[in-house]
Amino acid sequence: MNRLSEVAGGKDPLKKGAVGMLHSGWRPLRDTRNAFGFFTVMPLSRAGTIEEIAAASYLLPLVALFLGALEGAAGWGSFQVFGAPVAAALVLAAALLLTGLHHSDGLADLGDALMVHGDLARRIEVLRDRTLGIGAVGALLLTYLISWSAIAGIITLRPGFELVLLMMAAELSARLCLLLVGSIGRPSHQGSGSSFAQALKGWRGITGIIITLLVMASMAVFVPLQAVLFPVAAALAAGMLLLLISARFFGGIGGDVLGASVELGRLAALLGILAGLSL
Repeated sequence: MNRLSEVAGGKDPLKKGAVGMLHSGWRPLRDTRNAFGFFTVMPLSRAGTIEEIAAASYLLPLVALFLGALEGAAGWGSFQVFGAPVAAALVLAAALLLTGLHHSDGLADLGDALMVHGDLARRIEVLRDRTLGIGAVGALLLTYLISWSAIAGIITLRPGFELVLLMMAAELSARLCLLLVGSIGRPSHQGSGSSFAQALKGWRGITGIIITLLVMASMAVFVPLQAVLFPVAAALAAGMLLLLISARFFGGIGGDVLGASVELGRLAALLGILAGLSL
């Protein structure tokens, strides 16, 4: 029986004895390596198995802080030279390229699957299909066009160091959306999504959410309170809506839905931040 089958059967292959822990390395360090190795393109280390990566998902807030800091710095520097529109495009490009367009693939597949007329099995089949159709194009275009516009507005209002913090808040909120969807959602089919759903059902999902909320709360010292509360609320609302849509159209969540939750969570968070700054 392979490891994915063990996960589906209710066994947690990640619960190792003391000897296994010593041979595989210190747990937090190994989890950090897996989180960055899978969720970013940074050449820190190659990620482990999908089960080991899922077990490290509670460290997604750490990944979000790292990505948001780089994106905000890119926007801060480029705004001085190119202005808000181009700076916003560079920030969005950084957000996508630093993750290897990993989550964009899920968004594209979700867009195609939502366009399908048929039963659950047919929609899941399209969700898992690697080809792209008009639904994928529409989902990507609308999500990133609105995201780019929101980033341009944020840069115009807060072009300095606050921009770095606000992009960190946006990425934290995006991962909060993923953690919520993974913690609550029921897997629609066997695959990577089921591994993440099982891993996030226990302490890992709760820990990731708590860490995210605590870090976001600390940011209220440096940026307007509504610029922290609004993106959190928007990302949580996006996550709940995605859960409802996934249950209705697919009977649950999969890896593509989890990937899409990051892109849609970021979109919602950016709009929330812009609304908060505009008040």
